[in-house]
Amino acid sequence: MSSITAIDLAAVPYHPLTLLQIGNIWMEVFADKSDKFQKHNARTNPSLRLAQELPLRILLAEDQLIDRTVALRILQSLGYQADVAVNGQEALKALHHKHYDLLLTDVQMPQMGGLELMQRICQEWSLDERPCIIAVTSEAMPEVREQCVNAGMTEFLRKPLAVHELVAALRKCRFRSSCNQSEDRV
Repeated sequence: MSSITAIDLAAVPYHPLTLLQIGNIWMEVFADKSDKFQKHNARTNPSLRLAQELPLRILLAEDQLIDRTVALRILQSLGYQADVAVNGQEALKALHHKHYDLLLTDVQMPQMGGLELMQRICQEWSLDERPCIIAVTSEAMPEVREQCVNAGMTEFLRKPLAVHELVAALRKCRFRSSCNQSEDRV
């Protein structure tokens, strides 16, 4: 039997594993490495400090813990602090209480998905009043992208989020955010 050397055991799972346990282990194992990677990239890549160049108030609507954590980490690496809603109903409530420049929303969520959320936003806010809305989905089908664009979403990104694609989408929200400078709602 050979011995194992130079391996750090970050977690010792018990069987059987649930998806939640796997996600939690994944987050524990990679959290430290991810923080070091993000700090290094922020120093070496100025686009990763985008929040200084393009300040945005961001609301993230995402029901899946892992996807939410990944999106928040990417946004943090860009210098943003986003508020979070776990479904479309929570996102709609948040939009009623605070002005956001950008809504990053999952298309498929329980209770109210991104497309229904977009429909409600279009009913309640004019184009000048509502935030820039970016759809995020694991669906790669062209008809899903078409549905999102037809619903009025500004951009469409696929999961897993890629930093360069998110940066490009955020830059497209620049003009919209300069037009939407109203204060928080009461």
